[in-house]
Amino acid sequence: MEGKKERELAQLVIHASVFYRRRFDRIVAAASEGDLVTGRNMWVLRYLRAHEGEDVFQKDLETAFKVRRSTISRTVELMEQKGLLLREPVNGDARLKRLRLTPKAGRVLDAVSQNLGRAEQTVRDTFSPEEYASLMRLLERLCAVLEGAEPDQGKE
Repeated sequence: MEGKKERELAQLVIHASVFYRRRFDRIVAAASEGDLVTGRNMWVLRYLRAHEGEDVFQKDLETAFKVRRSTISRTVELMEQKGLLLREPVNGDARLKRLRLTPKAGRVLDAVSQNLGRAEQTVRDTFSPEEYASLMRLLERLCAVLEGAEPDQGKE
C-alpha cells in the first residue's frame, strides 16, 4: 500500500475481535439491567437455549467454545451464583451435571437478543450481501487454519 504501512493480519484480527467484544459487552450490560452478565455468559446462555430439551454438560461447552475445562468450569460456577443456570445431577452418575437455564436467564436472553440483533444488522449493512458472504467464508477458513495449526496440548 502506498503511503500507508500495511497492517499485519494478526493486528487486524485482534483489533476486530476487541472492538466486536467491547460492543457486544456494552449491549449485554445495557440490556441485562445490572445483572452483571458478561459476553461469555451470553454465549453460554444462547448455546443452552439453542439446545433446550437436550442434555448439555460442561464438556459440551468446552468443545463448542474451544476453551479449557478450567475456563468453562469457572464461568458455569459464576453463572450459577448469578442465578442464570442450574447444574442438575444425572441419574446413574453423580459426577455428571446437566446444565439448565433459569427463568431469570430466559428474561435476560430475551432482552439482550433484541439489541444484539440490531447491532448485528448494523454490521451486516456495511457490507453488500456478497461481501458479507465472502467475509464469513474467509473468517471460517481462517479459524480452521488457526485451529489446525495449534499444538495438541490445549485450547484457549
